[in-house]
Amino acid sequence: MKEQTRHRLAFNLYFRLGANRSLEALHGVLQEDPSQIGVKRPPSRSTLEAWSSALRWQDRLVDLERRAADQDREDQLKVLRDMNERHAREGLALQQKGIERLGTLAPEQLSASDAIRAINDGIRAERLARGEPTEHIRQEGEMLHGHIDLSSFSNEELRRLAELADGHAAGDSETESR
Repeated sequence: MKEQTRHRLAFNLYFRLGANRSLEALHGVLQEDPSQIGVKRPPSRSTLEAWSSALRWQDRLVDLERRAADQDREDQLKVLRDMNERHAREGLALQQKGIERLGTLAPEQLSASDAIRAINDGIRAERLARGEPTEHIRQEGEMLHGHIDLSSFSNEELRRLAELADGHAAGDSETESR
């Protein structure tokens, strides 16, 4: 079947019915006003089913919805990129203002902390906007390859830990509270 204007208009109307669309609902709408697809008499339900099948309306819907979802994702990414770039510019501006302020201060003026804070806040904002970490946390001596480093514990401390672990494993709350 070659698609004609009335078929295209019927599909567009079907699409605009939204998530709850059905051929039955389309049939009802066309019963009320068949001129929406340029005809005087509304097509029957079986005719709409034939059009839907022959012209692959379900495949077209899936394709349109996929393209709409792709466009939504692309729009969201653009908004995020724009926001990150704006935040990076603002971070740079904060840094610059802090540096300018530091340059105007005499050493005895106490408001230098505000200028330093502006520089640090600007750096943090720029790093965050560019996807970089704003902090580095280092654990020294506590963990060694996912295990607790016990090398700095005395024999007495190790015995006490062993007692606590045994008591805990046995469910002995008295041992734990000692």
